[in-house]
Amino acid sequence: MFARQAGKLVAVSAGDNLETVMAAYGSGAVARSIRDGAAVMNVDVGGGTSKIAVCHDGAVAAITAIDVGARLVCTDAAGRITRLEEAGRRFGEDLGLKLMIGDTLTPGDAGRLAARMADSLFDAMKGGAPRVGTTGLLRLDPLAFAGRIDTVTFSGGVSEYVYGWEGGNFGDLGSLLAAEIRDRVIAAGMRLEPPAQGIRATVIGASQYTTQVSGSTIFVSPLDVLPLRNLPVIAPDFALDCDAIASTAVAAAIRKALLHLDLTESESPVAIFVPWAGSATFHRLDAFCRGVVEGLGALSARGLPVVLAGDGDVGGLLGIHFREEMKLENPVISIDGLELKQFDFIDIGEMLESSGAVRW
Repeated sequence: MFARQAGKLVAVSAGDNLETVMAAYGSGAVARSIRDGAAVMNVDVGGGTSKIAVCHDGAVAAITAIDVGARLVCTDAAGRITRLEEAGRRFGEDLGLKLMIGDTLTPGDAGRLAARMADSLFDAMKGGAPRVGTTGLLRLDPLAFAGRIDTVTFSGGVSEYVYGWEGGNFGDLGSLLAAEIRDRVIAAGMRLEPPAQGIRATVIGASQYTTQVSGSTIFVSPLDVLPLRNLPVIAPDFALDCDAIASTAVAAAIRKALLHLDLTESESPVAIFVPWAGSATFHRLDAFCRGVVEGLGALSARGLPVVLAGDGDVGGLLGIHFREEMKLENPVISIDGLELKQFDFIDIGEMLESSGAVRW
C-alpha cells in the first residue's frame, strides 16, 4: 500500500542476484562506468557474503557472489569465538583449525583466516570458482566477463576499513579482511577508487527509481488490464541492429536479465525495455515477439501480462503482432517513447479516454 500511495519501491528481501545488482547501482559503479567510459568492478563485502558486479556502459554486465564475509567468525573481547558460520568453519578446516564456539581464536589464526578468505575472493573476482576442501564457495555462477577491468570499487561494511573510514573493532574479521584485500589490490596493480556509497550501497541501490515518459504509440489489450504499478524493468542486451533477429538470442537475453534481478519466478509482470533498431518487417517483428514469449518462460506460461516499453515507434506494431499474428492470450501492453534502464520501476496507469494515451 505504501508503494501505491508514494510511487516508490519498498524492498523487504532480496536474493544474491538482486543484492549484487542493488550494490552495483548504490555504490555508484554503474554511473561511474558511464562517466568514465570504463569497465568498473564493484565488490560489496558484507558480514556473510561478498557480491561482485562488473559494470559497463551503464549496465551490470556480469555478477557473482561468494561465501566470504567479516562475520563468518566473531569473537568477544577475550578472543573467544561467539559466532561461527558454516563457511567460517570450513575455512578453518581448510587451514587445519578446528573452530568451535567458546574456543579462543588467536590473532595469528584470525589473520590466517582473513588471508584465506581474501584469496578466495580474488579468485572469484578473476572468474574462478574457489573451493574450501570439496565445497564450492560461489553462490552464483562464476563471473563471466572477458574484458579488461579498468577500475575497482568496494562497498559494504568491510569497505569502511578498506578506505580507512572506520577504525573500530566490532569483534569480527572486518579490519583483518580489509587489510588483506587492500594488499592484494595494490599487488595486482588495480586502480582502486572510492564508491559513491560504502556500507549503505545496497540500501541506496534499492531506493533508486526513474520515470521518463513521453510518446503516444501504444497497444493495450484488454483495456482493463491497467493500471499496473511498480513494475520492475529489465533491459536485456538485445542485438537488434542486424538485418535478421534471432528469437533464441532474444530469449537468452531476457532470461539473463530476469536472473540478474531474481525475477525468474516473479508472481507479478515485468516490463521489458526494447531499444528497437532497424526496420519493422514481419520477419523481424515475428522473431522478436517469439523470443520474448520464450524468454519470459514461466511468467508467460502463468498468463501474466507481457509488458514492453520501448524508445522507438514500433510499440503498436509489436502489440498487434502478439495479438493478431501469434494469437497470444496473455494481456499485452506495448508502449513507446520511454528511456528506461535495468533496475528502474514504472507505473502504467489507465487509458485516457480522449487521447488514447496512458497515465503514468
